[in-house]
Amino acid sequence: MPLGSNQVNEHSERIICGVPVDIHSIMITDLYDPTAIPTAWQKFWTQFPKTDLPGNNQAWGVSTPIEGSQGQLHYVAGVEVKAGYVAPAGFEVVVIPAGNYLDVTHVGPITTLAQSYGEAYGVALPSTGLEMREGQHLEKYDAMLNPMADDYKMGILIPVK
Repeated sequence: MPLGSNQVNEHSERIICGVPVDIHSIMITDLYDPTAIPTAWQKFWTQFPKTDLPGNNQAWGVSTPIEGSQGQLHYVAGVEVKAGYVAPAGFEVVVIPAGNYLDVTHVGPITTLAQSYGEAYGVALPSTGLEMREGQHLEKYDAMLNPMADDYKMGILIPVK
């Protein structure tokens, strides 16, 4: 699975509105619900007001570790909105503080994303010499691309110091 250039990008503060879901484990497969994230995205695309979608086609997955838990995280599937946006019922607004992110590109169908995550966190990050910092872990999507295509690309953004 080819990964893109491992570069550190500064991201400004972002406000994301989307469908929240808690993931009970991403490390232990027998506790992980593999339908949770796809179901959140399906709900987002069918229920989010179309008039509020941004014109840049970017969608964001925001993973926040749940404090005091081992391997649990809170995930939001959504899009960037303006400050002061009032979330519709069933949606949540999340603020992403500005910070540095190692931007690793996943290439290939979304069904192979787990392999790219392993490469991003297990190979790409250690090879940079950078240290991961606390903060949300991000996924950046182009909503107009086919996630099942062999040439599908999306960003895995790891918070770094």
